[in-house]
Amino acid sequence: MKVSMPQGAAHGWGIAGTYLSREIAKLPPIPGVTLHCMLPTLAPLQTSVWDEINIGYCFFEDSIEILNYTRMAGRRWDYIVAGSKWCEYQLRIGGVKNCCTILQGVDPANFRPHPLPPDDRFVVFSGGKFEFRKGQDLVIAAMRVFMERHHDAWLSCIWANQWPFSLATMGMSPYIRYQHDENDFLTLPARTAVANGLDPRRVIAHPLIPNHEVAHAFAGTHIGLFPNRCEGGNNMVMCEYMACGRTVIASDGSGHADVITPDNAYPLTRYRPMVVTGTGGAATSVWEEPELDEIVELLETAYQRRHELSAKGARAAASMERLDWGAAARQFHYVATRLANERELKKARR
Repeated sequence: MKVSMPQGAAHGWGIAGTYLSREIAKLPPIPGVTLHCMLPTLAPLQTSVWDEINIGYCFFEDSIEILNYTRMAGRRWDYIVAGSKWCEYQLRIGGVKNCCTILQGVDPANFRPHPLPPDDRFVVFSGGKFEFRKGQDLVIAAMRVFMERHHDAWLSCIWANQWPFSLATMGMSPYIRYQHDENDFLTLPARTAVANGLDPRRVIAHPLIPNHEVAHAFAGTHIGLFPNRCEGGNNMVMCEYMACGRTVIASDGSGHADVITPDNAYPLTRYRPMVVTGTGGAATSVWEEPELDEIVELLETAYQRRHELSAKGARAAASMERLDWGAAARQFHYVATRLANERELKKARR
């Protein structure tokens, strides 16, 4: 089985493509089958490598707009794999029958439990590219209140976003003031946090870090904050953070629902449904926006009960052990093997 995916160390598709290519190469070859990265339109990223049997891997957050593409995709692809059960559910609503869910993995060589840092300060981590969907505006608004209450509270963030059009979505936020900047967009997230009232002396803004180095940033923090409005996958950054022995305050819908439990995290439970519109004003999705007051409440709970963080973080790390890239590769290989066997049976009947 061939793999047609981007490869790299600084963005989700590149990381997934690198690991899946490596792990699938260790398994028995399956001629005539290619695993593809799918575009938001459910088309293949590279049409030039279209094979006899084609499996697509998809992540999306636009639950309404995706329905424009699902029926055609269901006919075009031999099989579609979703990055979360939420995505699979949207595919099935749209008429796709040959589909399943395979979650992204975590590399235990890079992401393994680390002891919590000293208690001389309380450091909250936030990660993921800075955009409205991922909810860093909620992080800023909640941390502004929390840091005013507790002068030992700090924010450590990895928010670099290489796509200015994605950054610009922060202009939708009712919680922060956002001034878009196309020229110096890599430092824009940290500047936005400070412009909205966070003490710059207590904000640790990391630059764009290769995936194999981010665990060092995780190790200096106590708890993660992920109030994402929607996730098409299981959120690679959050899962890698949890694998380092850290619990999180996180939304428990969409892709997060595949990994977040009250046992391994502090799930957010109060939401406001919001209709998201595109540039032409048409509705593209329905997301769930976490309630700001509950985010602040759970930050306060974690702060006051920090003695619980070690045990809860250990449970988080244990729950991430099932997210292994080798296991994900074997699941894809199983799907490919079944499709190849069906192909041979059809040939034999002719």
